[in-house]
Amino acid sequence: MASPGVDLLIGKVVTLLENEASLLANVRDELRELQSELESMRSFLLDAERKFQQTQQAECQRTCVSQVRDTALEIEEIISEFNYHMNKQKASTKFNKFLYQASHWPNNLRVKHKIATKIQKIKKITSAIFDRRQRYGDPLDKGLPTQVADANWLRNHNESSLFLNDNDHVGLEDGKEKLRGWLLSEERQRMVISIGGMGGSGKTTLVANAFKNQNIKQHFDYCAWITVSQTYGVEDILRAMIKEFHKTMMSEEKLKKLSEDLSNLAYRLLLEKLVNYLQSKSYLVVLDDVWTTELWKQITVALQNGMKGSRVVLTTREEEVALFGFGTPSQVYDIRPLTENEAWNLFSKKAFSKCPDQSCPPELRAHALQLVQKCEGLPLAIVALGSFLSTKNNMESEWRRALNMLSWELNNNPELMIVKRILLLSFNDLPYQLKHCLLYCTIFPEDFLMKRKKLIRLWVAEGFIQVGDGSEPEEVADMNLMELTHRSLLKVVNRNPFGRPKACKLHDVLREILLPIVSEERFCTIYRGQARNGQQCKTPRLSIQLNNQRETTFPKGLSKVVQLNIPKLGWN
Repeated sequence: MASPGVDLLIGKVVTLLENEASLLANVRDELRELQSELESMRSFLLDAERKFQQTQQAECQRTCVSQVRDTALEIEEIISEFNYHMNKQKASTKFNKFLYQASHWPNNLRVKHKIATKIQKIKKITSAIFDRRQRYGDPLDKGLPTQVADANWLRNHNESSLFLNDNDHVGLEDGKEKLRGWLLSEERQRMVISIGGMGGSGKTTLVANAFKNQNIKQHFDYCAWITVSQTYGVEDILRAMIKEFHKTMMSEEKLKKLSEDLSNLAYRLLLEKLVNYLQSKSYLVVLDDVWTTELWKQITVALQNGMKGSRVVLTTREEEVALFGFGTPSQVYDIRPLTENEAWNLFSKKAFSKCPDQSCPPELRAHALQLVQKCEGLPLAIVALGSFLSTKNNMESEWRRALNMLSWELNNNPELMIVKRILLLSFNDLPYQLKHCLLYCTIFPEDFLMKRKKLIRLWVAEGFIQVGDGSEPEEVADMNLMELTHRSLLKVVNRNPFGRPKACKLHDVLREILLPIVSEERFCTIYRGQARNGQQCKTPRLSIQLNNQRETTFPKGLSKVVQLNIPKLGWN
């Protein structure tokens, strides 16, 4: 996440410039320069994120990006200080404003001079950072965009589900039965079946099980499996569909010739080809990993309703997509998390595959149960964690280390990287306002129940909510909360009588993956009473999680913060 914080800062500067307070006099030009500097920082950080996302950065690259983020944090401190003085000025009544400005005129001059001096210092620091970039070579020039590589990786991962052994399926029996019933029903109209759920919940596995079933495939004239992903091109989707329909009837040589012919066809001609091809046929099309409803609008013409009992199955982690009105009979199935027994059985199959009867050794059971609970019924995390621990030779010390360092393992261990990559797809797809709202949820302890009303008020107070068109801040914040739950990023634990979220929590595994982002982005310092040498508290937020124990030794820079009298939030 490169630019959300900078985007918010730009918005704050713009708000200041639109303000008519007298304190702005002689500082307006400096603020405009600050705005331009922030816009340059945003471009730099976005470029860095695009080139290095999900790749290993060199030390010089990390240092350069880190320096820019630190500078943005210093700018935030300047803006906060300036806002403080502005709000004091605005708090005066009309009657007292003249007296206030006259009595505080010397102080205002001092504030203006102080702010202007700090801005000039920021400009020098920023100039030095980019001078060093040029002197030692631009680290970003050494990176390569990874969008294509990531899309290929995701496609390969999803399509590998077509070759999983049925013995690896746990907790999918109900979904298998329902999906089979919808696919083979006597409904003659084209039907759209949406399979929804959190990333890694088993959506693709469920659909792959039905797609490779010969009894089901024989029910249709043509079948096609298309992995969509976030970076799809509609023409590529249409070409892939045509090739999938032909591959069972053509030799490799003819398929190669078909690919060459299709590469020269534009959108309209591809649509025409598909419409003519499917006009009197029944088909089964799987659209795996659909992120927006736009795809359906672009291809629905090609998948016409020929009253032959055709079916379109799509998997999505977006509730908006699953519940979309497709203009045709439709069904929705939400993948539920595995039960405790199902999760334990799946974990045992992977972690204790070498043990008699796949049973857990008694000395490991306590650690194993805690690790399974952290996965909260997410099959992807259970399988990855179980497979990783199966290599530890059932050593109690290794299992204890894995439990205590789960966040590090998820973010650094190649064997668990699949979990991080799948779950971060949802995070990276968020607009920056929602990224801030989600990251804010990490400042609360693990399994903490966040009450809706208090959470959205905290978001408003933090300045995360952008209001327009006469909307109230809390209304927009409430919509943000609903969006995060619809995207399966926040789990609704309790609902009010009207069905609205009353309390929610962050999935444990997702929280562990987001914690390094919180630290790297200087979003918050989460302190658990374990100070590391040289640890700094250079963030605008602090979360102290000490389990009621008294702490006297703090990281460098933290003591200033804890001296503040911060009232309890009163969540209960």
